[in-house]
Amino acid sequence: MWYILSKHATSRVQQRGVRLDLLAALMANAEFSASVGSGCSVIRMNSRQLDDPELGQHRERLHGLSVILSDVTSEIVTILRPRRGSAGRRYRRGAR
Repeated sequence: MWYILSKHATSRVQQRGVRLDLLAALMANAEFSASVGSGCSVIRMNSRQLDDPELGQHRERLHGLSVILSDVTSEIVTILRPRRGSAGRRYRRGAR
């Protein structure tokens, strides 16, 4: 499956060293999705999914990786690893 990356997401993929096969594995296996506002959703894998042995070498690199996806255009807006504490809560739990 193909995904469109925004200009911002393309920069973040390069800056954060996220390979496209890793991004594809996340998008294919992620089950957690929550609204984060502004017409976007966060997509990530939960700990049960990360325990899947089929992920092999990707398991550690996928831990904590989140994708912000536009609900309107289905474009990947950015890729991030949410901060700890209240600063990253929005992306870990979704907007309230």
